[in-house]
Amino acid sequence: MSLTTIRLREAWNWGGLSTKQLAVRTYQQVDKHEILDRAAALAFYAMLSLIPFLSFLLALGLGGRTWISKEILLLSHRVLAPSAAQVLDEQIQNMQSSSAFGLLSFSTLILLYSASSVFTGIMAATNAAYAVTESRSWWKRQVVGVILAIVEAVLLIGSAGLVVAWPYVMDWMHLDSVGVTLASVVQWFVVLVAFLTSFAIAYYFGPNLKQEWEWITPGSAMGVVVLILASLGLRYYVQYGSNYSATYGTLAGVIIMLLWLYVASLALLVGAEINAVIENAAPHGRNPGQKVAPQSAPRQEKAT
Repeated sequence: MSLTTIRLREAWNWGGLSTKQLAVRTYQQVDKHEILDRAAALAFYAMLSLIPFLSFLLALGLGGRTWISKEILLLSHRVLAPSAAQVLDEQIQNMQSSSAFGLLSFSTLILLYSASSVFTGIMAATNAAYAVTESRSWWKRQVVGVILAIVEAVLLIGSAGLVVAWPYVMDWMHLDSVGVTLASVVQWFVVLVAFLTSFAIAYYFGPNLKQEWEWITPGSAMGVVVLILASLGLRYYVQYGSNYSATYGTLAGVIIMLLWLYVASLALLVGAEINAVIENAAPHGRNPGQKVAPQSAPRQEKAT
């Protein structure tokens, strides 16, 4: 049996930890590394890059800006709470009255800064999770941050676009009820794969480690599940359980969107902590601070 297979089995066996031990150690690491504060910083930079990214899309659309804006609005009303979708409605209406050159020049600068900040924040948080020091140069972190942010945006927007376009595809294919059900399962499977891939990218390129690519890890699986459930719960709570408009007034949509980004950031970073806890506990995993996984590691030599 190869070492890769052994490490994979150990990962999904929680590194030999019980579920309670994994939960306790993860909580301790989350508190030690101030993950709640780090997630808030990521949410801020993600919010800062959201509107410039929409401007960037509209500017690149040129003649198709009207179609692109309609698709974005349709997507926002399907995915986001109404007050949050209203924020995008107002911003897109303002963007459509601006020139493409103005949108592109201004939004690109803010987008590059905020997008790189999101991923440099992920790099710092995942480095803390594995207790490794950062050796990549400043400019390399910034460039990698921008590239990865674009890749992540393509993945997430592409999967979200699939949700919007899928009903039209099913109508065009004239599927019966069974076909529609199967097609819907395929649709959400693709969306799930896109979410898992986006988590995998962050976990592979974030920490300053030498590691093999893994599509699905315990941390990414739990993070995606938590993100989906939290998103549904937040949407339900905002729609039926609380009147945010009465509390925050015109800022209600911004607050809700920022809260969702915070939940998404928290799911991502806690997932990284879960992976690190399992890695440190597994017999063939690395100890805290090790950048290269050892070829063998007897359990008695592992850190507790």
